[in-house]
Amino acid sequence: MAALVENGKDYYDILAGLSAFERSHEVSFTLEELKELVKPKKDDEKKKLQEGSKKSSKRITVHGYLGGKVDLTEASNANYDLSHTLLGGYVPKKQLESLSSIDFAHYFHKSLDCEDALKIYDLFISSYNGNRINKMGSTGLANGSLSRLSTDGKPLRKVLVCKKCHSKFYGINRMKQLKKHDCKQN
Repeated sequence: MAALVENGKDYYDILAGLSAFERSHEVSFTLEELKELVKPKKDDEKKKLQEGSKKSSKRITVHGYLGGKVDLTEASNANYDLSHTLLGGYVPKKQLESLSSIDFAHYFHKSLDCEDALKIYDLFISSYNGNRINKMGSTGLANGSLSRLSTDGKPLRKVLVCKKCHSKFYGINRMKQLKKHDCKQN
């Protein structure tokens, strides 16, 4: 836990990593761990100060379709703000003006990059699942699947049985076969 906090991970980063794999409900934190994760960090304060100075800087027009003159040298040397969400419900006009293909590339690389989520998953979940698979035994793994097994080790087979004549129906179309069949005992 301390390693994650030292690496800049906070409560929301850990929850986001776990929810990426839909496993956040399997982890619980102690009161001390929660206090450690929720502590304000010095880096956050520095970021807030930097954001205040960025707002005063001039916006550079990148796209001509929104009106205005585009200076290519200025646009190519611009620092792009990637904090906006591209797929959100509403993107303000000022942010839309500065949106470019570079922004899209950075955004999708950022959204598809799951290294942090995998590290968090390995820390909290993988040891739990490893123990569970080891307890299942090697019979399920030898077949290449983790299908359901009966008590004697044979795979279970889904079967429908007619209540009147006790005919058994197997396979993918077992419901259709049951509906179409004529019982011998009417």
